Amino acid sequence: MLLGIVIGFYLHDFRSKPPVLPNQTAPEADRGQSPRPSDVVTDQRGPINSSQLVGADFSVSETLTALGRLKDISDMHERMSQFGVLMRRWLERDGRGAFAYVNAMEEGEMKMQGMTLVVEVLAHSDPQFLAQQTLAMPSSRSSRELIRGLAGIWSQTDVQRALAWAGQLPEGMDKNDALLSIRSQWATQDPEAVSAQISQLPENSSTAGLITTVAERWGSSNPTKALEWAKTLPETEKTLAMSSLVGVWAQRDPWAAGNFAAQLPPGETQNEAIKSVISSWAGQSPAQTAAWVLQFPAGALQDQGIRQVVSAWNNLDPEGVQNWAMNLPAGKTRDAALKNFAQTIAYWTPEKAAGIVGLINDPSEQEQSMNDIMRSWSEMDPTSARNWLAGLNMPEELKARVQSALPMK
Repeated sequence: MLLGIVIGFYLHDFRSKPPVLPNQTAPEADRGQSPRPSDVVTDQRGPINSSQLVGADFSVSETLTALGRLKDISDMHERMSQFGVLMRRWLERDGRGAFAYVNAMEEGEMKMQGMTLVVEVLAHSDPQFLAQQTLAMPSSRSSRELIRGLAGIWSQTDVQRALAWAGQLPEGMDKNDALLSIRSQWATQDPEAVSAQISQLPENSSTAGLITTVAERWGSSNPTKALEWAKTLPETEKTLAMSSLVGVWAQRDPWAAGNFAAQLPPGETQNEAIKSVISSWAGQSPAQTAAWVLQFPAGALQDQGIRQVVSAWNNLDPEGVQNWAMNLPAGKTRDAALKNFAQTIAYWTPEKAAGIVGLINDPSEQEQSMNDIMRSWSEMDPTSARNWLAGLNMPEELKARVQSALPMK
């Protein structure tokens, strides 16, 4: 209570009167020590930067005086830098008083910086105090910064108390984000415990994010138990969990993860699991992944797999994926590989992409792909695109149709 009265007195005095600077001559006992902030901001010997404040030892009243004089600093970067140094020193000495000062500021970039510093210091040293303050604060940019930061830090040291606090926040996005952040942190510590709560949560994007986190964390430490849990979820959530689990599994053992996904019942869950395996595996060994994908029956899933493999392989070895696609047996699979390779390189090398499209056997697929490539190319460089098309060795009728689909000059 006494502390609140003192801080209130300082804040009232600071706002209602022009700041009165302390005498520039340091008392005998202070000579030889670090400069006080009031000396720094009024020093007439030349510009002072924030580095000269570091290590300074000063009282609350001197801090308030120095903060009040920051408006005299024209350079915004230096003003913010000195504000940060002053506030951090105050927070370390008297965290609750410094919080009262920051909380009373008008909304703006300086208050946001102050609230960030409040979180950095007090979320570690006095989280219960900050938690109580958030329950009474109106929603604003600075309060959201405080809630977000407190949830992230407190959940690392005391997840149960952090959860209890977040549950008391007013309904809305701030509460949902805080709960998601805390539960996600909890999932890294005890995914099994968090998995037991998921069935009690409403089905929304926050819950979906939590399912993904639990599946990834638990799948890394105990994939067998995680898979047992995923199978108990409703269909939509099961698909999401399985996809995340199998993706993590594939990073360590792609063959085992791929075999598991292949044995799932046909449907959305299997499709998403297979895509997740390909996504993880293709970045490690695109040639092996491609061989696995070619075992799929022709259709949408194989086409999707080829698209993922080609994209990942092109990032690692463009010449390798080109040779693979061109050397496939003639047919739909080769056409799909050539089409996807052309699309992957079209932005950077449109002439090469258009040449690859010319190797597609299916006339309708070739024409559609040629239209796509040439339209994109003509938007970037219409002269080059039209000149290349004019010299292309292809039936004049097809050339005319592609030409007609291009944007006007």
